Amino acid sequence: MGGDTLASRLGTEIRDRQGLTYGIHSFFSATRQAGPFLIQLQTAPEDTAKAIQATLQLLREARRQGLTAAELEAAKRSLSNTYLVELANVDVLARTLLGNASVELPPEELQAFGDRLQAVTLEQVNQALQELIDPDHLVIVTAGPAVSFNP
Repeated sequence: MGGDTLASRLGTEIRDRQGLTYGIHSFFSATRQAGPFLIQLQTAPEDTAKAIQATLQLLREARRQGLTAAELEAAKRSLSNTYLVELANVDVLARTLLGNASVELPPEELQAFGDRLQAVTLEQVNQALQELIDPDHLVIVTAGPAVSFNP
């Protein structure tokens, strides 16, 4: 959906096409337990309600239609490239190793990640989208001026 602002459905639609955000990305935050799915965006205060509405609509469409094979390949490419570049930073490498160890993944996971990422299928992604992401049951948090909108 939006792992990378420049290579995602969220980025293409909310940032590029509608011009509602400076940057937008999404990710799961999980460790030993299931964690939340987060979407973070930066927008002008006057565009906040519209950006939230557009994002919710995009999530609803994605659940109805599913993601495409092209989107999955772009996400895999972006995640794989980012992962390798980030691991070149010793601080990121240390945090990644520590995070992996905290969920009992071996150090070899650093090398296995790319293969495991490439093994993810479109069917698995769309099933996860159906099972884990419900745009009608979200907690929306904003920072800045008060926002009023109708989800």
